[in-house]
Amino acid sequence: MSKRAATTTRSSRTRGALLRAGRRVLERKGLHKSRISDITKEANVSVGTFYIYFKNKDELFRQLLIAVEDEVYGELVPTKPGAIDPVERIRETNRLYLAAFERNAAFWTCVEAASLEQSDIPDLLAERDRYYRSRTERAILRWQHAGQVSPEIDPAKAAFLLGAMSRRLAYLWYTHDKREDVDRAAEDLTRLWLNYLGLVSN
Repeated sequence: MSKRAATTTRSSRTRGALLRAGRRVLERKGLHKSRISDITKEANVSVGTFYIYFKNKDELFRQLLIAVEDEVYGELVPTKPGAIDPVERIRETNRLYLAAFERNAAFWTCVEAASLEQSDIPDLLAERDRYYRSRTERAILRWQHAGQVSPEIDPAKAAFLLGAMSRRLAYLWYTHDKREDVDRAAEDLTRLWLNYLGLVSN
């Protein structure tokens, strides 16, 4: 391994260690009470090292949020439009979403608390929501063009309502009720999606 490659690998490991440590600290103490010194102590690095990789605590939080959200869509294999039946696509996306939420329930509890404590967090969440909502909107448009979803449905409105419902149900199921059966929860959620979009389950 070249010196440059070794440095890159070491840098990647340090950044990863800071992210993992940051997540543990945030989940224990919440965003508002967590300090950068808490994170660096957890990661066994200096405070100065933290600033090589992140501008501040909020940037680390943002990167964690993106990584946790991407667990859902990162597992979906891209397909050509129409290659997968929309019912199956919705069911699989919901299952992956709920499974990822269950794995990361402690982090989402931290996110919920942070949104009440810091005025800029809702803006960050809204930004990420717009990104993922646009994916749902594009999928609904494809299904409309294929004649699978009624043209009377507003894709933007549907994406907003269905996304909001999914997020809230996931939060209630896995941070309050501790619901365990992801497959059953996914079926319940999918049924609501299909009813709204006028799709028939196979």
